[in-house]
Amino acid sequence: MARHYRNIGLQNPDGSGRGEKRHVEATVSRLFPDRASHDGAEHQHLWIDDLQALDDGADYSGNVFVAIRVTDGGIGTDIPFEVGKPVELQGLFIPADQAEPGQDNEGLPVLHFTHRPMGFVRYDGEQYE
Repeated sequence: MARHYRNIGLQNPDGSGRGEKRHVEATVSRLFPDRASHDGAEHQHLWIDDLQALDDGADYSGNVFVAIRVTDGGIGTDIPFEVGKPVELQGLFIPADQAEPGQDNEGLPVLHFTHRPMGFVRYDGEQYE
C-alpha cells in the first residue's frame, strides 16, 4: 500500500528535476517497506551510504535518501534491495541543506530521478531504467 505525501520538493517550479547529475556506487543501508506516493507517482524509498563517485564528483560517507520512481514514467517495478548490498545509481543529487525533509528522509541529502532519461539503477546484475 502506498503512503501519500505532499510534493517533497524534488522538482523545480518548471517541473524539471532538482539537483546535480551524479553517478555513484554505494551500499544499501535502510529499506522502507511501502511505496510512497508523491510528485504524481509511486516511489520506492531507501537510504544508501558510503557513496563512491563514478564521475567527477566527491565521495560521501553519510546516509543519502533515495527516491526511485516506480510508476508513471519510472522503472516499472520494485527492486528487491537488501541492506548491506552494493548498488550503482545515476540520478540527481540534492545536498541536505537544499533538500526538504520528509517522513522517510530526516534531513538527508537526496538522490532521485534514477530513471530515464536522466538515470538508472544497477543492482544484483540487473539494470533498471
